[in-house]
Amino acid sequence: MPRHIHLRPHLTDHELQERYRSAHDPVERSRWHFLWLLARGLTATAIAQVTGYSAYWIGQMARRYNVAGPDAIRDQRRHARGGQGLLTQEQQRALRAALAEPHPAGDHWCGRTVADWMSARLGRLVSRQLGWRALRQIGAHLLKPRPRHMKADLAAQAAFKARLHPLLREVTRAFPWASVELWAVDEHRIGLKPILYKVWCVDGQRPYAPVQHRYEWRYLVGFVQPSSGRTLFHLATSVSIPLFEAELAAFARQAGASATKQIVLVLDRAGWHSTQRLRVPDHLYLLFLPPYSPELQPAEHLWSLTNTALVNRHFASIEELEDAQAACCVAVQARPDLVRSTTLFRWWPHRVSKRQG
Repeated sequence: MPRHIHLRPHLTDHELQERYRSAHDPVERSRWHFLWLLARGLTATAIAQVTGYSAYWIGQMARRYNVAGPDAIRDQRRHARGGQGLLTQEQQRALRAALAEPHPAGDHWCGRTVADWMSARLGRLVSRQLGWRALRQIGAHLLKPRPRHMKADLAAQAAFKARLHPLLREVTRAFPWASVELWAVDEHRIGLKPILYKVWCVDGQRPYAPVQHRYEWRYLVGFVQPSSGRTLFHLATSVSIPLFEAELAAFARQAGASATKQIVLVLDRAGWHSTQRLRVPDHLYLLFLPPYSPELQPAEHLWSLTNTALVNRHFASIEELEDAQAACCVAVQARPDLVRSTTLFRWWPHRVSKRQG
């Protein structure tokens, strides 16, 4: 018959439960769970069946608690350096400074290279796993770099951000009887060439996606009002001045541009956007981004939402792809909260100007 393990009364039943509920470290949380269940009268064997840990390890935690009290339940690996973790504060600052620069050997910073960096400074061999833990200790995250064109003018980009709010106030003062809305537009090429994204899978399985490389294209034109999450989409066969004129005219009708609603539209300097021959509808004003500044374009962030209908899929024809893309655009339009969270930059005006009086 399984033997019950008795705990010394360092903490009450309720206090053990509170330690378990409030623990943030997963290792310590599991240990407090063991002790709480033992205090409630369960055997180590029964707890092992519930938690997946061995009865022997549960007994070891109970003995450690009985001998040294609550402090013995801490994760000794985390607190081996007196609570300082893997690196001292000075070493953490040195690692942050190293990560701010390219790797000296032309490699990239990762758990392996950080472990090498630590080994050189600690005078002992450090594993790749400890290098990864050091990255997490200083709050580092693995992020994909945002592309920035080599010709981008950072001063011009900063000036564009700074003058956006004053510009809208000027438009509001010029049309006191009208509301003013700020929109953005961009084009995105889609086609029968497959788009492959990573997917989650379990160990031992390799995902496959049906592919057939063909080169038929369409252009998805996306208009977005980041402050409200409202979107309008058009599908086009190509890009040109006449087509863009038609798209602007359709957008002006759909968005309600009128004497009582003035719309400022942010867009890039593509040739069919910035030509003098382009006829712009009344009550619609084009505001051009600085050259080589796609990172300032909110409409570019729509494509991560609209591409979901196309990734890892095979389409028999371009018409079938159009149908799938159109259905996805309708679904995106029904989610203004999602669009707003995706496209509303910190520096972008967060509210729509209302008509005075």
